[in-house]
Amino acid sequence: MARIALVHDVAGIAEVQAQLLRGAGHEVDQIALPVIGATWGWPTKAAALPIRLAAYLPTVMRLRRGKYDVVHVHWLTHGIVGVLARRPFFAQAHGSDLHLNLNNPIYRLVTRRVLRSATKVFYVTPNLRTFLKEVDCKLLYLPNPVDMRGVGQPYPPPSQVSKVVVFTRLDPVKGVDRIFPAVERLSASVDVTAFEWGSLARDYVKRYKRWVNFVKPVPHSDIGAFLSQFDVAIGQMKQGILSLMEIEALAAGRPLITAIDSSLYEDDPPPVVAASGADEIVAAIDALRSSPDRLGELSRKGREWALRNHSYAHHLELLQAAYFGSPAPQPAISPDRAKLSGL
Repeated sequence: MARIALVHDVAGIAEVQAQLLRGAGHEVDQIALPVIGATWGWPTKAAALPIRLAAYLPTVMRLRRGKYDVVHVHWLTHGIVGVLARRPFFAQAHGSDLHLNLNNPIYRLVTRRVLRSATKVFYVTPNLRTFLKEVDCKLLYLPNPVDMRGVGQPYPPPSQVSKVVVFTRLDPVKGVDRIFPAVERLSASVDVTAFEWGSLARDYVKRYKRWVNFVKPVPHSDIGAFLSQFDVAIGQMKQGILSLMEIEALAAGRPLITAIDSSLYEDDPPPVVAASGADEIVAAIDALRSSPDRLGELSRKGREWALRNHSYAHHLELLQAAYFGSPAPQPAISPDRAKLSGL
C-alpha cells in the first residue's frame, strides 16, 4: 500500500480522508501548517506572509526528503509547499481559496502558480469549476464526504406536511432574505422552526419570532434525529449548490426545497424541489401538502442520492482512483454496510 502525506486540513475533511485511507491499508501522515497572521486584516496580513512562508520550510523539507507516494495539500495557497518541495502533488480547492483569494493580487499570484504546478486539482462543490477554467484538464470533482452514520439512518419518510425546518445558517450568503418573507404565510398551515445561528440571528429572531420557533444548533451527532422530527426542510436560496446542510437533509430522507443551479448537476441531478424566493417556497409547500406520494418519493430518492454521491465509501473510491490512476480497490466492508456506516 501507499505512503501518503495529507497537508493542512479544512473543516475536518483531511482528518476524514486520513481515517478512510488508513482503513484501506495506506500509511498516512497528517501534516499541519502554521497559520500565523491568517486571520489578520490587510496590510498587517501581508507583513506576516514572509514569516509564514519561513515557517513552512520544515514541511517543505519533510515533503522533499520523505518517501511519499502521494502528497495531497488542502487549500490552494498552501500548495506552495508542494511547489517548493519540487515534487508532484495534488491540490484541493475548498471555496474561499478561489472566489476570495483570486481577488487579492498576492494570493492570486500564488494560487495560479500552485494550479499550474499541481498534478491534479480537486474541487469540492460544482460551482468552483468556473474559477478553474485555465486548468480544466487537471480538474477532478471530489464531493465532500458526509458521515452517514447519524443522518443516513432509515428514518420513516413523512406522510404529511405539518412541520417545516429552515435548515440553513442565518447569513446573507445563504439567501435567508428570500426565505423568511414566506414564514408568516407558512405559519398559517405548518409549524416553522429555524436555528438561532448566524450573523443575522439576533435580528431575525426579533423580527420573525411570532411565526418561527427558533432553536439552538444541535450537536452534529444529533442532526439526524433532529431532522427526523420534520416533514420538509428548506435550504439555502442563493448559492445554487447543495452545501453540507442540504446534503444532510437529503441523507435523513427529508424532502428538500432549495435554490439550485441544475446545470451544475447534469450527470446526477439531486432530487430536490427548486425554489428561489418566498412565493415559490409557499407554492412548493402547498403542492407537497396535497401529494403524500411525492413526499415519499423525494424522501427515498434524496437519501439514495446523498449516499451515492457523498458517502465515505464513495469518497475513498474517488481518492484512490485519482491517486493511483486506476479503478480504486473496494473497501474491506460490504457496500451496504459501508453506506449505512458512513464509511
